[in-house]
Amino acid sequence: MWVFRASILILTAALVACGGDGGTDTTLAETTTTVVEDSAGTVDFADMPQECIDALVGYLQAIEPAVEDVDFDTSTGEDLEAMGTELEGLSEEYTTAIEDLDCPDPSGSDEEAFAAIIELAQQEAPGTVGYLQWVQGLAAGFGDAEVSGDCGTDISALRAIIDENSSMSDLTMTEVVQVGSLVASVSTACTPDRAEEFFAEPDVAAFLESQ
Repeated sequence: MWVFRASILILTAALVACGGDGGTDTTLAETTTTVVEDSAGTVDFADMPQECIDALVGYLQAIEPAVEDVDFDTSTGEDLEAMGTELEGLSEEYTTAIEDLDCPDPSGSDEEAFAAIIELAQQEAPGTVGYLQWVQGLAAGFGDAEVSGDCGTDISALRAIIDENSSMSDLTMTEVVQVGSLVASVSTACTPDRAEEFFAEPDVAAFLESQ
């Protein structure tokens, strides 16, 4: 099937549909960068079968009304919840379509794949370009977010965010990415006992579970 880096679009739809749910953010931080390996090989995007391109164009045109007027720079998870719910259903239809077509993955880097998708969107569904650029930034953010990899430092950074905000729904999606990255770092950089102790603190648990 055409797993393709555009699978990130579907995962992002699931994220915003959750309205900033703490547990889901952590899962997405771990899965957004995962590329499923069950595909029909790889080809240059320019050589992608036309039916696969048509499926992507159809998906972009279907989501265009839901995303074209959204200000992704300032929207919070709560603001994006309705949009995410709408995208979730459309993304399920797209997933079914590409599974049936058994399309190959595009060869090259994530950056090259996104550039090709955005170029296609500019021609066929220009109202989705802002959304695609936002998704690209989110995907990059999971790898590039400011985390130190040091247990104490990243606990302090996450603590500062928690102290400054009453719930996850107060955060922009960029900040949600930062929280997800810090949660992932604390989970791996700290000992299991220390990570469990921190996440069990009442205010930390309440914040990460807030919507």
